[in-house]
Amino acid sequence: MSEEVRALLRQVGEQMPPARLTKDPWSVGRRQRRTARLRAALAVLATATVAVVGPSVWLGADDPAHQPATTSDAVPRKVETPWMWQATVQQAPPGRAALLLGGDGLGLRGIDLLDHEGKVAVVGRDGSYRMLLYHGAEVVPGEDVLLSPDGRYVVQSFVAGGPKGFLVVTDLTDGTSRALPGPQGRDCCGRPVAWAPDGRAVLALEFPREPTGWDSVSRIGLLPARPVLIDLESESVTPLLDTVGDVHRLRTASLAAFSPDGSRIALSVGDQLHLVDRAGRPLWTATLGERRHLAGLGAFSPDGTRIATVTLDGCLRSCDTAALASRTWRVGYLDAATGRDTSGPAVDPVRGMALRVLGWRNGTDLVALRYQPERGAYSDGPVGWNDTGWWETGEVTLIALRPGGGTEILVDSPGEILAMDVSRDLLEAGRFGGPSRPPAPFPARPVILAVLVPAAVPVIAAVFGLLLWRRRRRGSPRRDAAPHVGHP
Repeated sequence: MSEEVRALLRQVGEQMPPARLTKDPWSVGRRQRRTARLRAALAVLATATVAVVGPSVWLGADDPAHQPATTSDAVPRKVETPWMWQATVQQAPPGRAALLLGGDGLGLRGIDLLDHEGKVAVVGRDGSYRMLLYHGAEVVPGEDVLLSPDGRYVVQSFVAGGPKGFLVVTDLTDGTSRALPGPQGRDCCGRPVAWAPDGRAVLALEFPREPTGWDSVSRIGLLPARPVLIDLESESVTPLLDTVGDVHRLRTASLAAFSPDGSRIALSVGDQLHLVDRAGRPLWTATLGERRHLAGLGAFSPDGTRIATVTLDGCLRSCDTAALASRTWRVGYLDAATGRDTSGPAVDPVRGMALRVLGWRNGTDLVALRYQPERGAYSDGPVGWNDTGWWETGEVTLIALRPGGGTEILVDSPGEILAMDVSRDLLEAGRFGGPSRPPAPFPARPVILAVLVPAAVPVIAAVFGLLLWRRRRRGSPRRDAAPHVGHP
């Protein structure tokens, strides 16, 4: 290098501003490297989350809605609690269902501050699990939310994401919902009671929006309920009786039952049972007393000649949890033509808080739900107490009662299952004990992000802590070890 070039470079260097360095540039460099690694890890986590969760959440992957039913369809022999973030019916329709489940476990109730939704799990005939949401209302499948006889539809008072109506019917094959108008086109207030056997009509209760009076003891508003029959095709509404009583005082397990041909309907009014036709014309009335009730939605025998009842032996008033669990229920029969007592298939008494008959397996065995009380449950009597209510029930079991004796558990379910509904076509055909699939975590609702992201933070912190520890173990270069660079 010539002397002239050296002089020129020295002159330029003297004119440049001095570099501004921190007191500890080595530490700054290490922090910058750690920050770059953290950003890279967060980017990888976000990309993986979107890649895995995104398509399932927003596109509704694994959609079996259009798979046709087969002769192998059956109620699974075992069910489990779904994931808290399980995809909804609207996201990923499950197709025709075998079961509806309700309960108080994490997957069926959520966390109060995170995902406290009223929920019903839909178990598809392929074993998939999907959810119906109800904006925090504790609804009971089989009583507030009813599965149609063929397992394709669900009827309820309302459903999250659905239209407003007197009732709302959701199609499980495509996730769509339609509103059914009530009397005089009302969009309030209705509660489903039972599907007609052919699935073309729904029996419901109509009650006013505002109380007509107040109970002098409980101070709860009085809402007199009237049974009406709604035709799903014409949307015509037929009143059946003037009233069945205050909606808050009804024993929901024994409200009504259709005859097998759908031409007659048994309706409970207090301690009486009324039989009417589809136009509401009375056929007979029988007085049952306070301990005897219509057995449930499936009370009519398969040939339509008998109506099953259940009679309570045990505590009726001032019952603690032990007394409720020690109750015994005996099955009896009424002649469907006259309303008088008659004989019928003898089955074993059932011990439990309540018994609700859903139908008849293969035309011979009574299929019923056996209820056990919630811990700490206490009954002061029939008024203000519901034997099969969400808050009163601690566990429910689906059983079959064989003529001549013998009880069989049909579905192995966890103790947090408090309510259940079964597709009538599978029940009557005796298709139980089918294959079981555990709930799959995907597809999922977006609430999964509120669970995964906070859970990922300590994992990332632990990983980077381990990396930093390992680096320190290996030792970092010393600043004074760097070679001195000076001018020649």
